Amino acid sequence: MRKNVLLFFLFLSVLHFSQKPIFTKAKVNAVNMYRTSAELQNIINVSLPAGTSEIVITNISEEVVEKSVQINTNNKEISVLSAQYRDGYDSKYSETNNPNGKKIKDSITILENLSAKINIERQTNEKTLELLDKNQGLLVGSNTSSVAQLMQLTEYYKTKRNEISVAQIDINKKYAETILKLERLRTRLKANADAEETFSDGVLVLKVVSSTAGNAKMNLGYLVENVSWEPFYEVKGNKLTEPLDVTFKAKVRQDTGLDWKGVKLSLINARSSRNNVAPVMNPWFLNSYKNEERANLGYSSGKDTLRTRDIEEVVVIGYGIKINENQLNVSFDADIPYDILSNNEDHFINLKQIKIPADFKYYAVPKYNTNAYLVADIKDFNKYNLISGSASVIFENMYVGETRINPNLTDDKMSITLGDDKKISIRKEIVNDKSSEKLFSSYQEKTFAYDLIIRNNKKEAITMDLRDQIPLSKDEAVKIELLQSDNAELDKEKGFLTWNLKISPSETKKIRVSYKVRYPKDFSIGNLN
Repeated sequence: MRKNVLLFFLFLSVLHFSQKPIFTKAKVNAVNMYRTSAELQNIINVSLPAGTSEIVITNISEEVVEKSVQINTNNKEISVLSAQYRDGYDSKYSETNNPNGKKIKDSITILENLSAKINIERQTNEKTLELLDKNQGLLVGSNTSSVAQLMQLTEYYKTKRNEISVAQIDINKKYAETILKLERLRTRLKANADAEETFSDGVLVLKVVSSTAGNAKMNLGYLVENVSWEPFYEVKGNKLTEPLDVTFKAKVRQDTGLDWKGVKLSLINARSSRNNVAPVMNPWFLNSYKNEERANLGYSSGKDTLRTRDIEEVVVIGYGIKINENQLNVSFDADIPYDILSNNEDHFINLKQIKIPADFKYYAVPKYNTNAYLVADIKDFNKYNLISGSASVIFENMYVGETRINPNLTDDKMSITLGDDKKISIRKEIVNDKSSEKLFSSYQEKTFAYDLIIRNNKKEAITMDLRDQIPLSKDEAVKIELLQSDNAELDKEKGFLTWNLKISPSETKKIRVSYKVRYPKDFSIGNLN
């Protein structure tokens, strides 16, 4: 009896170790995309026998972060013992799971062999004809040949050459038909490959144990690299009396080796690779010493060795999406499925389109250039969930360039530059009779005077912030006096002059600025102009 029981368990163990692995393919159905990485979520369905099994999950990205693999099943009778990533498994599995492609490849192999054999027959016949022609010429020119021999040779040559030439016609036709079929199959194979998703050779090998046989459903999630997304804006303006038409976009790219087809896409305002270790405070001791000890200490002004961490930018956007906010970040889940191919190219996704009211005005600093820039001031910009990013600007149906949207401000409004307007002309003219340079016994004095002239060539009135500046001195011996500013608002600490102008159509305004600089006779000032 004991011998029979031992044989029974030996049989079970042999049956266990001879059991073939169970293959199944992972299909990405949802992607949680961080700024430089992404979490791929898959649903796995597999039929398991009772006992221990080896499951080979194919189509796993080669960019997988192995430590991030998570496998969950709601079936308490199934336990995952181990999970191991491999670069590949059995290539025959992919062929059996793509029967159409395998059938075409088999047909191509058969036709390639057939065309090679036909080509050999063609070349053999060509060499035979060359040999007949060469020997026939030698025998006809021979002095030892009798008339009977010549007649016999001629008959043989005629019959044999005609037979080979007719056969060669059929062989050439057959060869051409074979090559044509071969090219058609190769075209079909390429079309079949282009129509299919890009699959990865990576596999995940699981060791699982199940107390009962049956179908099992598993949730597989893992983190991948070689992906990125960044915000992008398109700002359109038509008239100064209308709000801005702002479109939020996401510029997404991925090269994970897997095509994401029809996935539920979520964009997350964080980086998964950030340092997740909270800082620990240590006592702060001052390094104190007497001044005379400084030279003996060999003091070095080295920097503190404590590591600093960059705070990542917070990202919030949306378009037909649901906003989910937790303790750590905000994610935005798209309502419609997306296709993102693994080609490392930019995929632009429209996320949200809104109209934002703005106060339009012109801004000019003639000291640096004579352009008048149209600027849109947006109040209460925080409620639009804007984030820092580049933006293309289109105004009055014309592309005017790129700007940058930066909502990370402490001001109560955000400004977006929409481009310069050539219909507003600005120039700076020196007033020579008001400018002077005087030399006294102990000091010298320079007076500067100039006019800022602005003309509005537009058909509508405009509002402009015109800015200029006067110099400031760090030396008490150098005195600056503002003589004339035509009611400018003066920032004494910075020396800025600001005018809020309203200019009617075809109106020209003139602003005069004059200031005086007095400094000792033996002083020299290099940047006074």
